[in-house]
Amino acid sequence: MEDQDHELIERYHRNALNAVELAEFRRRLADDTAFREAVQLHEDALEAVRLEGAAMLRARLAAKGRELDADMDKPGNRRLWRGVGALVVLLGVWAVWWWVTSNNPAAQAPAIENRNTPVTTDTVPAVSPPEKQPDPAPKTPDRQRIFAAQFRPYKDPSLEPARRGEAEQSPSDRFLQLYRDGDYREALAAFDSLGASAKNNDNLLFLKANCLLATGKSVAAGDLLENILRNDNSRFSAQIGWYLALSRLHAGRTKEAESLLRRISADPGSPRRADAERLLQDLK
Repeated sequence: MEDQDHELIERYHRNALNAVELAEFRRRLADDTAFREAVQLHEDALEAVRLEGAAMLRARLAAKGRELDADMDKPGNRRLWRGVGALVVLLGVWAVWWWVTSNNPAAQAPAIENRNTPVTTDTVPAVSPPEKQPDPAPKTPDRQRIFAAQFRPYKDPSLEPARRGEAEQSPSDRFLQLYRDGDYREALAAFDSLGASAKNNDNLLFLKANCLLATGKSVAAGDLLENILRNDNSRFSAQIGWYLALSRLHAGRTKEAESLLRRISADPGSPRRADAERLLQDLK
């Protein structure tokens, strides 16, 4: 990971990206596995620092409180320690305020004076009924970020291509090898070189759908997965609903994604039941 990537991630968490940079950031979240993992590591580190800082502040304030209680009983110290105690409380309030504002750029923005407001000379201002403020719009989850956190191309040991010594790999083996290596764009190109029978194999088509999702082609992936689901002829049938839900989420069809996820979470035999329940929580 290059220095400019770390700087990009830090600026994202400070809400300092412009619209073009934010669009590029989200594209890389969807397409670049290493970048996505770096973003997750950065978020984990921020959360650890926040929790450690809050715990340290509470511990220090508690320790200082115990010291003050002990010294209050000493002759001549009561008035002095009252002042010190007030100072410690003020410092604690300031530390909490600094922590909140330093992690919320919006809280640091100064108010802007409205220099166009006319000056009235009336001694008694006119009283007008308070204007009803519109209800704040509900905060919607960032579906692209949620998708990037949840999507992992399907892998299992059965996908290891057959080895034939020094013989050249078959087109199917090459496709599988590229898929396992995470080279999804090259894997899609290799799929196009397969014979007609292999191209109609629902097991290979399921892997192709994963390649499409990994390269941001969620609509094409969803259409392909729907067709495989209708055929009901793939050994990956237990996984198809989960990846179909992810493709709908990435394409912005959130209601369809939630419907699929509820169906998975209600199926006690689904290997993706716990994943579906977590994702439904994230989408609330």
